[in-house]
Amino acid sequence: RASGAVDIPDDAAPVQPQPPRGSSMIIEQPIRSGQVIMNPDGDIIIIGSVGSGAEVTAGGSIHIYGPLRGRAIAGMNGQPDARIFAHSMQAELLAIDGYYITAEEIDPQYVEKPAQIVLTNDTLVVQPLVPPAFPVRKR
Repeated sequence: RASGAVDIPDDAAPVQPQPPRGSSMIIEQPIRSGQVIMNPDGDIIIIGSVGSGAEVTAGGSIHIYGPLRGRAIAGMNGQPDARIFAHSMQAELLAIDGYYITAEEIDPQYVEKPAQIVLTNDTLVVQPLVPPAFPVRKR
């Protein structure tokens, strides 16, 4: 059947729908050497450690509430705003949206400390997980 005439306003720009973001994967056990954990559509949250030789790969961000000794790859589907958080940064390799750094490139001041990794101006930056406290003024 033919439909009637349709009026399309000139000022209406086509709207690009945002793809639905996948759900988070929560793992409540250590990830051992040789294990690979993957969630291509969402975040991964690990309550435990990631052993040397293990790999965690996510389409979104990665949160590790324990030592990160293996590899963490976030933003694997083109999400440059993804981050990697670790309670104790000891990673072999860190990557976000195709950019990576190895253990040798991590500033020693962040090793074995809570840290986050962000992609800024096509460079991976390791930062403290908790910003430094602001000085408190006494009266």
